[in-house]
Amino acid sequence: ESLARLCSDYTSLQDRHAGGTAPELDRYCIVPGVRLSLHDVNPAAESAAGTLWYLDQVTAAIRAGEMDEAMKFLGVLCHWNEDPGCPSAHSSPVSEAELRRLLPPPEDRENLNYLFGAGGIMDVGQYEIADVDYQPRLLGRTREEAALRICQHQRILQRNAAAHIVPIVQSMIYGDGAKAELHRAEAALVNARHTADVIYTAICLAADRLDAGGGDEQPQLLSEWLPEFTGGMIPHPYYVNPFMKNQAMDAARRLHPLAFAGKDDVQIRNGYGMGTPFSLNFVLAPGSVFDRFSCEVGLHPTAGNEAGVVFVVLANEQELVRTDAMTLASGSARIDVQLPQSEVLRLSLRTEAVEGSAAVQNLTVWGNPLLHLRE
Repeated sequence: ESLARLCSDYTSLQDRHAGGTAPELDRYCIVPGVRLSLHDVNPAAESAAGTLWYLDQVTAAIRAGEMDEAMKFLGVLCHWNEDPGCPSAHSSPVSEAELRRLLPPPEDRENLNYLFGAGGIMDVGQYEIADVDYQPRLLGRTREEAALRICQHQRILQRNAAAHIVPIVQSMIYGDGAKAELHRAEAALVNARHTADVIYTAICLAADRLDAGGGDEQPQLLSEWLPEFTGGMIPHPYYVNPFMKNQAMDAARRLHPLAFAGKDDVQIRNGYGMGTPFSLNFVLAPGSVFDRFSCEVGLHPTAGNEAGVVFVVLANEQELVRTDAMTLASGSARIDVQLPQSEVLRLSLRTEAVEGSAAVQNLTVWGNPLLHLRE
């Protein structure tokens, strides 16, 4: 009965609350001391604080036997997580006006909104979530770990949903809309899985059933987390993409597996190929979930004899480690550092060019970057 109420009655409480016409919903839709949009991806600190608060409210209500109250808080948390996974204004990296310039509508469809469901083409149609088996995942064995992963997965959901926007618009304004239905259904399935994870994790935390299986492996690959990078250029050859995930680039912009000079027969499956100078930044909140960072660094086998690079790891703008200048003959170096415990952790992987080195030859590798859970 509680699950039915969650699905039928409590999935749109923040929509009803919007506009200030339902003050009786303040209890569920206002997080004390935190400014939030309960429809969008928020800055890391606010997002973490809000997620922790909702997990705590669900836990307190379930443990007090107030299951209907728990479902109201859980409904708001689910809606907040679902909205960025919908191919609409909540996930678009471009504005309505920019989309209309890039994909101009035919004359008979100029009155349609591209991003908004009302009078538009995003949240319409007859599509269903695929009927597939799915075992929800436990996203954390502490409230902090759960909040961190929920916030990160919400950002990944937003990124995935954005990829459906252009195909949906093209199908709706230039075609018959059939392909748009397929994209809506695909986005909805990913959204449903994440929502199932959120519900499962919240209830496991409340019931203290943290042996329920699932959860991410320990340690966690940093390459599975979204960096803060939104665009930028550096010297050739990485000038268009300053870094690449799980692959590297040579001076002619050809792609290669990750490897270290002198160990080119040993491929590295996870990490980053990176040019110089560049800083790849990650923001994790709560920032107390991981207490160590480790990786292996060095030049790629395709780097040149005039290469010279220093590798730096920073946390919250404080330098944790700085290597000596590394060249093609240096091989690789191991990095293993303690991370500070803070509300928000800003982790930066930075490559700096040695004075006089050739930018086109500074082809670096961060191999197997790992975040280690705090004991």
